[in-house]
Amino acid sequence: MKFGKFIVFEGINGCGKGIQFDLLHSYIRNSGKAMPIFTTGEPNDFDENGRKAREMLRSDGDPYSNNSSAVKYFARNRGAHNDIFIPMLKKGINVFSDRYWHSNFAFQSVQGVNSKDIAMANKGFRVPDLTLILDVPVEIAFDRLNLRDGKNVRRKFDRDEKFLNKVRENYLGLPKVLSKLMREENIVVTNGARSIEAVFEDIKLDYDTLLKS
Repeated sequence: MKFGKFIVFEGINGCGKGIQFDLLHSYIRNSGKAMPIFTTGEPNDFDENGRKAREMLRSDGDPYSNNSSAVKYFARNRGAHNDIFIPMLKKGINVFSDRYWHSNFAFQSVQGVNSKDIAMANKGFRVPDLTLILDVPVEIAFDRLNLRDGKNVRRKFDRDEKFLNKVRENYLGLPKVLSKLMREENIVVTNGARSIEAVFEDIKLDYDTLLKS
């Protein structure tokens, strides 16, 4: 039996990854190919570390605080996450994840954590078959978040424009960073500022190309 594909969606909040995540899932489900899919994300509730990470994101208003704790919680939660989805991949089930280690490199690096330390914390985890990074200017992301959540209820990483601009730069530089510190990955950066339909056409092409590889 062929392994399932492990696909990760990434980007700053407001980039549109949640919508594209759902659209790709529906596209596959309705394609008539009957491919099983497990949808997941990080941080999650598979262990206590994921719950601690969620609580930290909800309760802490300073985007630069608790950087070491964040790396620890996310990496340990990622280990539990791997234990859950890798057996599914071995059974031929496709796994879609909303965020993975790319978020740590993008966000915690801005918090001041050395990228080498982040790479060490993630050593040995499953490498995605395809990572889709939706790139949008922070101004557009803020407009979308205001429409969705309102300015006063944003989480700690969604309030500081300067911070998020650095996060965006980290995402754009990830292919080079990961090839140097971990291994070369199949990362596609897509312009997420376009219409939902235009973005999805690119994502469908990326997915179909992956299946043919």
